[in-house]
Amino acid sequence: MERYFAHNDALREFTMLFQEEKNQRAAVIVGVAYLDLLLENILVNFFADDEKEVEALLKNDRPLGTYGSRISLAYCLGLFGKIIRDDLRLVGRIRNRFAHDFRASFEEERIKNWCLSLRWHEISMMMSPPEGATPSEIFQVGVNQLVSHLNGVVGIARNEKRSLQVHS
Repeated sequence: MERYFAHNDALREFTMLFQEEKNQRAAVIVGVAYLDLLLENILVNFFADDEKEVEALLKNDRPLGTYGSRISLAYCLGLFGKIIRDDLRLVGRIRNRFAHDFRASFEEERIKNWCLSLRWHEISMMMSPPEGATPSEIFQVGVNQLVSHLNGVVGIARNEKRSLQVHS
């Protein structure tokens, strides 16, 4: 229950920061940081109820401590499909550009192409971005749609939680 309320508090904080942030770099980093938190919550809710072991796996310096490893594992466990996986990887690439290159901008050709390659928002909203939508706007809508979907996956993972083997 404590994790549930912490998750809801984090969603409110993300929404406030992501929607109101004027600095593109900060918005990108906040958006992907929240997606990373959602991936962690999905895995915690899906894994067997052994808090110490699960926490050890998910620490930053451990096998499942990175955004990319969490995407790969959740995908391989069947918790979401290829389009979600690919979009999560794309927003991760965008985050890395903004985090490691101070000149990064949504006007940069590579970042613009990554934003235009995002697909989940088109499927979930059943429409393409409006004419004239900027790469920044497409990124924001794409992240928001990924957040909405992954929030639902957290609940699904909770219902699919693994059981510990008592006799082994």
